[in-house]
Amino acid sequence: MNTPMNHTHQAVQELLLINGELRGASNGAFYDNVNPATGQVIGVSPDATTDDIEAAIVAARTAFDTTDWSRNVEFRVHCIRQLQQALADHLPQLIDITMAEVGAPRMACDTIQVVEPLKFLPYYADIAANFQWSSSLGEANTMGGPAERWTEQEAVGVVAAITPWNVPTQINLAKIVPALAAGCTVILKPAVETPWGALALGRLIANHTDIPAGVINIVASSDKLIGRQLVIDPRIDMISFTGSTDTGRRIMADASVNLTKVFLELGGKSACIVLDDVDDIAGASFGAVFGLAMVCGQGCALTTRVLLPRSRYDEGVAAIAALMTGIVPGDPTAAGTVMGPLISAAQRDRVEGYVASAIEQGARIVCGGKRPEHMPDGFFYEPTLIADVTNDMRVAQEEIFGPVLVAIAYDDDDHAVAIANDSEFGLSGAVVSADEGRALSVARRVRTGTMSVNGGVWYGCDVPFGGYKHSGIGREMGMAGFSEYLETRAFAKPVTSKS
Repeated sequence: MNTPMNHTHQAVQELLLINGELRGASNGAFYDNVNPATGQVIGVSPDATTDDIEAAIVAARTAFDTTDWSRNVEFRVHCIRQLQQALADHLPQLIDITMAEVGAPRMACDTIQVVEPLKFLPYYADIAANFQWSSSLGEANTMGGPAERWTEQEAVGVVAAITPWNVPTQINLAKIVPALAAGCTVILKPAVETPWGALALGRLIANHTDIPAGVINIVASSDKLIGRQLVIDPRIDMISFTGSTDTGRRIMADASVNLTKVFLELGGKSACIVLDDVDDIAGASFGAVFGLAMVCGQGCALTTRVLLPRSRYDEGVAAIAALMTGIVPGDPTAAGTVMGPLISAAQRDRVEGYVASAIEQGARIVCGGKRPEHMPDGFFYEPTLIADVTNDMRVAQEEIFGPVLVAIAYDDDDHAVAIANDSEFGLSGAVVSADEGRALSVARRVRTGTMSVNGGVWYGCDVPFGGYKHSGIGREMGMAGFSEYLETRAFAKPVTSKS
């Protein structure tokens, strides 16, 4: 909701970045930013209008079409390294923002939320500096006679990056850094719920780098639908979106009008398969439980279905419940807190609705399943384990995006693979076994974009991330993520005779 300028809360914390200028919304409006750990307003953000989006599109289009940004690799590398230093210098502020508007515990900020994503900058600066932008195809006797042929790779153009609220700095950087390294210009629209982290990037870019005006524009708005203006505009060359599968479908449909290139990283309902030969089921399930706690279950790649051998099902459920009851939601700013709140009251309502549906369909709550009494403020929910789940239940098929694990029994390896693949999603997964060869054999049969084997962590700036089926199109991070922002052109010229 737009707020009048005589708002009594603290002043605007960050500003929009449009065409190199840090400024408020064109109509002077702003909206409240809420701390999910308290449910209280912590400040405000400029509330961008359609005019602001238009100005950002014009700026990005002009910067791409009329400057040498897309052709000057050395300068781009220089600017990315400047931004790397600025982020490092302002790391405490970025962590404070993330704890405040995401509700992320310090432990998460020191890893996936803030610190680990900073590695994108040196990684992609090095890629751009060393990339083979032109490749020879040699000479051939073509239909027009002898010809020398080669390919050149160049930036795709103007990129609209639309990002979610769960790990905002991670995803903001995973999109804008490879895009800038490739020579694109960018318009970043962060989620309504987490504007400050993105706008802080804009402030650092404007004040601490030589990135030219219009190359990167950052616009926040309380209107969840304003991003459609970017999607349908023919001046946008590529849309990079991370979010729900339903929104991804709408973006893909809208983008088809102009045949705009899309990258979509969407939902997941990944399975952790615990094979029957493991000694310690709790240890085998630790990754699923800890990953869920770090982001309060609000992660698309989390393994939220735990598949247990039927012969050891009760043992496994008891072991996982013991792990989960040891996780106590708490104040994100307090030392030792592992799990913070959900992002909003609406998200908590969503989680509660899914838990209720599981009970209605015959499942049982082993632990959790309610709001913690010791945290009456904010949007907290206890880590929840649901047992006696069959794979046709809503809680087994739909992405809950909350701290909920479902335990499903299987008969043998083939049955486990069938259950894991019986999903519209295919984003991630895990297999744990006492026999590494067996674990790998099972893992390779699961149709998913990333896979942990015996606790191996696949995440890294150099590892491509993306999914099969309804989990998306394309890959983010790694060399594959860089390639998403490139076009390939082929050239040929006649071979001239040598004297």
